[in-house]
Amino acid sequence: MTDMSETTTIRVEGMRAYPQGELFFLTKAKDGFDALVYNTTGRGPCPDEQFAAIDVEALAAEHGCDQVWRNPRRFWMMDVLTIDLVGEPATFGGVPFNLVARMHMPAGFDPGKDQSAFAYHRAKIQRVNVYEFLAGRPVYLLRDPDEVTWVMQTYTNHVAHDLTESDLSGLGNRLDLPAGWEFRTVTLSEDLAITTTGVADIVPDGLANMYQGLINGVGTFDPWR
Repeated sequence: MTDMSETTTIRVEGMRAYPQGELFFLTKAKDGFDALVYNTTGRGPCPDEQFAAIDVEALAAEHGCDQVWRNPRRFWMMDVLTIDLVGEPATFGGVPFNLVARMHMPAGFDPGKDQSAFAYHRAKIQRVNVYEFLAGRPVYLLRDPDEVTWVMQTYTNHVAHDLTESDLSGLGNRLDLPAGWEFRTVTLSEDLAITTTGVADIVPDGLANMYQGLINGVGTFDPWR
């Protein structure tokens, strides 16, 4: 796992419903875990069975970390993704990955639970990327009691095994939303870009789908309004 001397930026188009897999190489710190985050984005769609077969215990032993956590396979929901890579690519279990982040895991992170255990609780993660959602395409939104809009960045069928992209417009009927939260599908009339330059605000729903908050001007506009 060698550092790159300069940051490499990749831009990948055609990302909507693109399957991606992620591995977190976790090392215990005094208040949680430091992590190297590997993602298959930019190396080809993540193969389901091959990704599930990766021996994470053997990887942890081989690379000298405390644990390797497999984030359940997800599907990107933006149309174009630009992301900074922070190290050399690697192949694990025959699946190629890019090193996309070095970060300290959010408070309360538990590798024994999926994100649905933290549904509707805000967290912050470190990354540098741009999500582009194109005009004429739908976006799937949460609105919280503080009137913050959250844009779906990935969905997963890890919790709801029958969930597909075509089901997302009716997702509000399947979510047990807390008081004051709303779900809405909006077809964009103009391109929406969400730019993260260090820290992203994120929140999962009750099915472990993940959203980014339009906080501190990261979005070019608010599609809820």
